[in-house]
Amino acid sequence: MRISRLFLPGDYQENQSIALPKEQAHYALTVLRLKNDYVLEAFNGEGLLATGKLIVTSRRTADFQIEKITEPKTESPLNLTLVQGISRGDRMDYTIQKAVELGVTCIQPLITERCEVKLSEDKIEKRRAQWQSIAINACEQSGRTVIPQIRSILNYSTWLEMQTVHDQPFGLVLDPYAKDRLATVQQPPENIAIHLLIGPEGGLTDLEVQQAKQAGLSPVQLGPRILRTETAGPAVLAILQSLWGDF
Repeated sequence: MRISRLFLPGDYQENQSIALPKEQAHYALTVLRLKNDYVLEAFNGEGLLATGKLIVTSRRTADFQIEKITEPKTESPLNLTLVQGISRGDRMDYTIQKAVELGVTCIQPLITERCEVKLSEDKIEKRRAQWQSIAINACEQSGRTVIPQIRSILNYSTWLEMQTVHDQPFGLVLDPYAKDRLATVQQPPENIAIHLLIGPEGGLTDLEVQQAKQAGLSPVQLGPRILRTETAGPAVLAILQSLWGDF
């Protein structure tokens, strides 16, 4: 039987009792309809996994009683940053969900020239928080115990400037007209951060690809078929995990 998992931040200790936040209590008691003494797992987002029991304290409240604490090795050996041009509607949600399942380390949302999503200042942080919640849910489902960070939304030009300030990263930019394929890319040194740049609907402009090259990223293509933006990122992550990671 699959054990239900909850995200509960904090430092865990054996025999510790943690009061479930309102949302988590509602999910456990009303959505999952769990009963007293039901076995649960909780992770703190920083690598710890706790196994314990649900202690029902009222119709709407419950505690989590920790019995055992472990540090399972569920994180990819690759340090993967997905630099993703923001796409419309649930396409971006899908990209984030699947990228987390595939072991991404963090996600950098970008506003590029062909982005069709227009966000006002008061909605930028709200959207980032929504994506962070999707990442947490994906960790609950996939068994990860470390939550990837969804970074603050940046304009493409700002992100490029950040690459020139720091050491040039090992990176790949997806370009359907590139000569190289992933299979021909030389594996980077161990533990080095890998940046993967994906455009939104309509892709990156020729200038944006050229600017990415100047920032140190290598253009690659995925064969003769052009993938949708929500497919491209997860597809490349899966290939990299197969080539160099833990697949």
